[in-house]
Amino acid sequence: MKNNLSLKVISFFALLFIMAGNAKLVYAEIQDGSIARVKLRKEVRALLHEEKFSELENMANKFRTEKTRFPDGGWKVHSFHAAFASHYYGWDELLGNLDKWMKMYPNSVTAKVAAGRAWVEYAWAARGGGYANTVKEEGWKLFEERTAKAYELVKNPPEDLSKDCVERYYVLLIIARAQGWDKHKYEALFKKAVSYEPSYYAYYLEKAYDLLPRWHGEKGDWQKFADEAVKLTPKSEGMGIYALILLKAWDLKEFTEFREPDISWQKMRQGFIDIERNYPNSPYMLNFFCRLACIASDKETAIELFKRIGDEPYTEAWQGRSNFYKWQKWAGMSE
Repeated sequence: MKNNLSLKVISFFALLFIMAGNAKLVYAEIQDGSIARVKLRKEVRALLHEEKFSELENMANKFRTEKTRFPDGGWKVHSFHAAFASHYYGWDELLGNLDKWMKMYPNSVTAKVAAGRAWVEYAWAARGGGYANTVKEEGWKLFEERTAKAYELVKNPPEDLSKDCVERYYVLLIIARAQGWDKHKYEALFKKAVSYEPSYYAYYLEKAYDLLPRWHGEKGDWQKFADEAVKLTPKSEGMGIYALILLKAWDLKEFTEFREPDISWQKMRQGFIDIERNYPNSPYMLNFFCRLACIASDKETAIELFKRIGDEPYTEAWQGRSNFYKWQKWAGMSE
C-alpha cells in the first residue's frame, strides 16, 4: 500500500516536471499577433474559394455574438472581414463568389459587409495609391462608382438590429475616408459606431488614420484624438487604445522618437500595462511591449519584461531573433 502511494506521489511530481519543461514550448507556439491574423484570413479566403458559405456564416456569427478575441485582444471578426480585402484568387472570383453568397443568404449582414469591404478595395485598385493629381480620369470614375457600390451594400442595418455587425460601421468609416465626407457627417457616423460598440478598436484606429495630414487632418490632430479616445472606450480598457493608436502611427512612421513633445511614452507604457491586464496570455504583446520599452530607452521597464520573457522570445514581435539579442544585451540581461 505504501509502495503504491509512493509511486503515485513520484508520478505526480514527474508530471509536474514534464509540464514545467514543456511550458515554454507551448507558450512559444501560441498563435498570436499578425501570425494568428494571417492564418485566420487564409482560412476565410479558402472557405470563400470553395463556396462554403454556410461555414462562413457560422464562423462570423460566432465571432460577432461571442465577441471572440485573439490573445492580444484584437477582434477576430475584424480579421475575418479583412480577408475580403485581398483578391488572392483574382477580382472576378472574389466578387463573383460574394455575389453567390449574397444570393444564397439575401438577409445576411455578414455577406453584405464582406462584399462592401471587397468593393472598397476594388475601388482603390482602380485609383492606385499615388497622389490625387496622378490619378487618371478613368481611375477616378471607377473609384467613385465602386465606393458608391460599397456604400449601397452596407449603408443600412439589418431589419433585426440584434443581428447587426460591428464591422459594418468600420466599412462605412473607410468609405467615408475614401469619399471625403465632411467633418460633421463623419463625426455623426463615428459617434454611431462607438455607441454601438465602444470597445471595437478598429473604429478608433481608422479615425486616427483619417486624421493624419495625408488624409483629412492637420498637424497634431491624431495625437489629440489619441487622448480623446481613452475617454470613449470603457474604463476597463484603461489607456489601451492610446497605446494602440500610437503603435499604428509609429508603424506608419508618423513619429520615430518617443521624446517628441506630443508623444507620451509614459501613457503608452500604461496602455500596454492595461492591455496586458485584460489580455494576460499574449506572448506577442509582452514581447512587443518590451521591444518598444527598449526603443524608448526605458531600461527599467525593459529589464522587468526581459525577466518575464526569459530566453524564449516571441520572435515575430522583435522582427527577428537578432534584434531580441541586441536589446537584451543593451538592457544588461545577457553576456
